[in-house]
Amino acid sequence: MFDEHLKTFICVAECGSFTKAAELLYLSPNAVKKRIASLEESTGIRLFERTLKGEKLTSAGKSFCSDAKRMIQSYNNSVERAKRIQESDDDVIRIGIMDTFADEFMIAKWFQPSERSERRKTSMVFYGNSGEGLNTMLKSLGTDIDLAVDICDEKLAKKCGVRAEKISDARMCCAVPLGHRLFNNEELTPADLCGEKAAILKSGRSELWDEVVKSIKNDYFGIDFFEIDKYSIRTFNRCENENRIIFMTENSGKVYPFCKAIPLNKTYKIPFGIYYSENPSEKTSEFIDIIKSFSPKY
Repeated sequence: MFDEHLKTFICVAECGSFTKAAELLYLSPNAVKKRIASLEESTGIRLFERTLKGEKLTSAGKSFCSDAKRMIQSYNNSVERAKRIQESDDDVIRIGIMDTFADEFMIAKWFQPSERSERRKTSMVFYGNSGEGLNTMLKSLGTDIDLAVDICDEKLAKKCGVRAEKISDARMCCAVPLGHRLFNNEELTPADLCGEKAAILKSGRSELWDEVVKSIKNDYFGIDFFEIDKYSIRTFNRCENENRIIFMTENSGKVYPFCKAIPLNKTYKIPFGIYYSENPSEKTSEFIDIIKSFSPKY
């Protein structure tokens, strides 16, 4: 297990404050400061600069933080996958999903296929949000997992030697916190969002997503974008508390209760679907047919 000092360091880096990190970690500010001091002493790295506005990462701290996040995510993913494989049996359909899109698409729509396939149980296997994580998930099809769910990118599927099947489209929206000046809008225009600071999922996952991100940044002028790794509760909490908006797909819009998903007036449709191996097992093929029966195009 990774040392709690490392997790504390990442939390302080994201919050920019010992006090805010202490609240999230259910620790005292003094305990957080001691952990950071201990980590700086053991690594020989000065991680933060103390300023009047809070804690600012040093250049070395930024490098260390980026690597620390990848290490912890990789470790957690490896443990989770190993557990799922260990617990699985012949009747379990193992479904891979990147934690970025663990949203309404999975929460609501997968109950029906699972109920229809009475002989099959399902098990979710989570992968980290990165281009590397996505490739690892797709390469695991037919071995560690039976299906994968994500943005449906046929070019990527062909590149990885797997099949892709689109299930639905999702529009791009903005999650707007309760009380924000735009909360009552029915849709959002570039002029509405000009001057806002907005979170957007970082590029680098796939060419399809990168193209969407590039288009949004070009079309919605005057926005101060900051990139996030995934749609996490921590991210939603931060944006809600700071009265900021998040660009997201509409199928993620009901996950956080204190934000309202408002569509953009420029339409960007993101295809979502499943990936599976070129030669799926009989149980996987049966489950795929059930999923298809719930798709609007069937």
